[in-house]
Amino acid sequence: MRLVFKVTRQRDPNVVWIMLLGFLVPLAVLLVLGLLVGPIWLWTPLGVLLGLLVAVNLFSRRVQRSAYAEMEGKPGAAAGIVERMRGDWRLTPAVQVNRNQDVVHRVVSRAGIVIIAEGRGRGARDLLATEVRRIRRVAGDVPISDIIIGNGEGEVPLAKLQPTLMRMRRTLPRRQIDQLDRRLKAVAGTGPSLPIPKGPVPRNIPRGGRPR
Repeated sequence: MRLVFKVTRQRDPNVVWIMLLGFLVPLAVLLVLGLLVGPIWLWTPLGVLLGLLVAVNLFSRRVQRSAYAEMEGKPGAAAGIVERMRGDWRLTPAVQVNRNQDVVHRVVSRAGIVIIAEGRGRGARDLLATEVRRIRRVAGDVPISDIIIGNGEGEVPLAKLQPTLMRMRRTLPRRQIDQLDRRLKAVAGTGPSLPIPKGPVPRNIPRGGRPR
């Protein structure tokens, strides 16, 4: 925790003031309620506990934000997010790569097959289209979704990748995931190796819940 706080403070100098504000505001509110309603000795510890809870929650969000900012733009960042997700998400990173370091990853899950492209410009879109065509030949009637990481129109920001995946409709029975993953790796391949950023991204960002 000390190391995470130190790194986050270096990247986000305002984190201390935000945490302090998050602690003091709930404490002040409950102290005022204690003075008005009483007894104050009952409201004070509740204010301290609530303030600590808010401060820790704000710190967690700033850590997450800082980690995403550090990973953004690096090849393999999206794969790093998927790799840390809870649930049965079968990631095959870098199934398509070009010389500009545009990269495409393949994910097999209960939501079907998800093809994720990272990069700028037409190169990433061309790689994505190539991989989707290749997968369609062996996927049968399994649903295929595609995502382009970015901040432009029709793209998904890196910070919203996990919530986007978690919102996808689960259509495949669990027993089919193993079979589908093995078939794709045998027919479509696994792609070249690619370093995946290992920044302090929380393993389970609390949005969307577990896959059902």
